[in-house]
Amino acid sequence: MFTRPTPLIILSTVAMLILSLFVVMAQDDGYARELFRGKDLLRQRNYEDALKSFKRANELRQKKSAECYNWMCETYLAMGVYKNVVDAADKVIEFAGDDKQLLLKAYCNKGFALQTLAERKDAKKLQAAEAAYRQALTMEGAAPRIHYYLGVTLLQLNRDAEGIAEINEYIKLQPTATNLSEARKIVENPRRARENYAPEFSFTSAQGEHIDLEELRGKVVVLDFWATWCPPCVESVPAIRNLHKKFSREPSVVLLGISADTEDDVWREFTTHHNMIWPQYRDLDRRLLRAFRISAFPTYIVIDSEGIVRYQSEGAGWADSAHLSDAIQKEVKKVAKGVEGR
Repeated sequence: MFTRPTPLIILSTVAMLILSLFVVMAQDDGYARELFRGKDLLRQRNYEDALKSFKRANELRQKKSAECYNWMCETYLAMGVYKNVVDAADKVIEFAGDDKQLLLKAYCNKGFALQTLAERKDAKKLQAAEAAYRQALTMEGAAPRIHYYLGVTLLQLNRDAEGIAEINEYIKLQPTATNLSEARKIVENPRRARENYAPEFSFTSAQGEHIDLEELRGKVVVLDFWATWCPPCVESVPAIRNLHKKFSREPSVVLLGISADTEDDVWREFTTHHNMIWPQYRDLDRRLLRAFRISAFPTYIVIDSEGIVRYQSEGAGWADSAHLSDAIQKEVKKVAKGVEGR
């Protein structure tokens, strides 16, 4: 039989709830607030202050919070400081206990950071990355993309059969992946995992010409990432114009200007006024900037006849990029030698 609670019981229950609330408030040492603040700052890309909040929250847990170390890890990843990513991931692994989700993230982040730090050639770091990826793959909820990262790592360790098997597994599990074309190309040519191949790209230039890196195989491609609002870029225009003139009779060289400008009229007027007659493209959606990870202007990149990046100079004016012409000439000689050897 159901009995209605008496007013005394109701008051007693409310009093207990209020007391519990006061206990929670008393125990709240600011951890939740600092963690929330750190996440908000991270979303705003205010990385330094986000780290400060995560570290303060972690100190409130005697520096043993796997959750805080996980968010530090994510912040370091966004900053591109991969040694710190590895250290933070190790702390997550140390303190996560049976939190499988945090452990999975930590092993993935550690593997990616180690693989990046290895720069395709440090066997010790690559082996450590392999171990982290394999550990991640044993865990429930492991993403198919881990097979791809593991496969590339194995190829960089010159273990081609194993690497190809992992990438094929990724292709089978993710038949609609955005990087499916690149994955298949790596399977066809494992060197792509070991060499610094340029990202595939295509665009229509301001002159109405369709440019496709794949169609430029056999040529030396020079990319000039610049903007009209960048003083060193503007100062470099006469030198770039002279560079274009120097190699204009060399059929194996293609110079491409990639602008970060947002205003079309300003960009077009500038290129016309300064007689920048080589193919120009305004990367409005930042597609190429992201693909090449451009973070400073001007940036000059030289891609050889096979599609491999052989030279890159970042954030320097022309005076600090005097080796660009030599880098182009070096690749031109390789093309000529290859033609002669046929």
